[in-house]
Amino acid sequence: MLQRIGAEVPADEFIRLYRASAVEAERWWRDEHRGYTTADRIRWLLAQLAIERPLDCEHIARAVDEVDETLTTFPPPLLPGAADGIRALASRFKLAIVSDTGFASGRAQDRLLEQDGLLEHFTATIYSMDVGHSKPHPEPFQKALEVLGADPHETIHVGDIERTDIAGALAVGMRAIRIDVIRPGGSSDAEYVATSYEALVEYLLTAT
Repeated sequence: MLQRIGAEVPADEFIRLYRASAVEAERWWRDEHRGYTTADRIRWLLAQLAIERPLDCEHIARAVDEVDETLTTFPPPLLPGAADGIRALASRFKLAIVSDTGFASGRAQDRLLEQDGLLEHFTATIYSMDVGHSKPHPEPFQKALEVLGADPHETIHVGDIERTDIAGALAVGMRAIRIDVIRPGGSSDAEYVATSYEALVEYLLTAT
């Protein structure tokens, strides 16, 4: 993208700015609960180079598409038990995703789910960059409830981050479960902490 707009940036300087953009995006997510877009992060990086581009910049749009394409061309592997767990739960419950998007867009994440054969199991996919706020802001949760046609008290949110997933869900009146598959999360206000997808499915199928 930088080459296309005629900008000369040494590789080490680009790497520094890319990492700095990740730190800034983390601040947007953590402190502002902002549902930022891929283009927002790219424009922040360009601003550090004193480069301004029009809102309809074709080069930024192309870069956004290439970021999305990378996610689906080099997909992360599913966690053990995730696919079977989703299919088991979808046979009993109406499912939705409430996700804080990172560098790739919600569209790309939907395509990734489709590649994995899982998109069909979700009634809705709600992404922070589309609604404008990230968890724990109430907006993403409320949007999911609206699409599902569900009341908060009859809805369970499953997530792995106490500050965003558990606190955000409880604040809007939903039930909450934390899933500690990647890492232990310490104490929790969730009604249950699952350490595997198998344990999560067993709990939901027997306790609801």
